[in-house]
Amino acid sequence: MKFVIEANLASKPAWWLLDDDDRVVAWAGRTFVSLAHADQAAHDFRVNADDPDYRIHTKSGGSWRWTAWRSEGVRVAVSGDWFPDKAAARDAARRVQQQACTAIGP
Repeated sequence: MKFVIEANLASKPAWWLLDDDDRVVAWAGRTFVSLAHADQAAHDFRVNADDPDYRIHTKSGGSWRWTAWRSEGVRVAVSGDWFPDKAAARDAARRVQQQACTAIGP
């Protein structure tokens, strides 16, 4: 896994976590005022990936995703994709929670 910090198509900085096949498995879920802020947020997520509360939720139509929340109510990451069922979303969250700390990047 590796972190990528760059501007999105709207020129807004954010971070993304990519797996070994360069697929997005997580992202900040928001943009930042600068690349430096996005870099710091990615670093904070990497070194504290096991701290957030990973919550699984659904949208109409039956797709599932996860979000990671700090105890003070701040969302720090979201899944890079929607999943066909709750179990798949939970497994994806668990992989990120366990592996983000060893990802290459900030």
